[in-house]
Amino acid sequence: MATLPSAAEQVRHAYARWHESRGATADLFLDMMAPDIEMYTVMAPDTPSPIAGANVGIDAARVYFDALAQDWEMIGFPTEQVVGDGDTVVWIGSCHWRYRPSGEEVETPKVDIWRFRDGKAVRLLEMFDSLAFARTTGLILDPATPAVAPAPQPASS
Repeated sequence: MATLPSAAEQVRHAYARWHESRGATADLFLDMMAPDIEMYTVMAPDTPSPIAGANVGIDAARVYFDALAQDWEMIGFPTEQVVGDGDTVVWIGSCHWRYRPSGEEVETPKVDIWRFRDGKAVRLLEMFDSLAFARTTGLILDPATPAVAPAPQPASS
């Protein structure tokens, strides 16, 4: 009888494929998810982005990955370490994306915490530099960019 891969092996393999494909396919992530998967991000649920907040269920997970692919071009997603403790797996790495509407890039450390039950992922919490994400998408201004143009100075006489 074939041994099923551990939760850590599933995560390691899915991220390797994700990185190699430059985000072209999320199939391995979707395949390892339970129908009632709960996906959470560090971005507040009221952030005006389709990848913010909670995504519950496999259909919502698919929408999340589709929105990501529509708005972002992956440049890299290397794994630094995968730490497994039974049904809990922590993926540690980084991500580098180009925001398609503006061409702006963001690169940030990333940590994902996966919880498994009966061999399927039931919960995912992703953590990354949400401030850099918000700046890249224009949700907030970069502090180096003035919010309003400076007032014209009177001509000196």
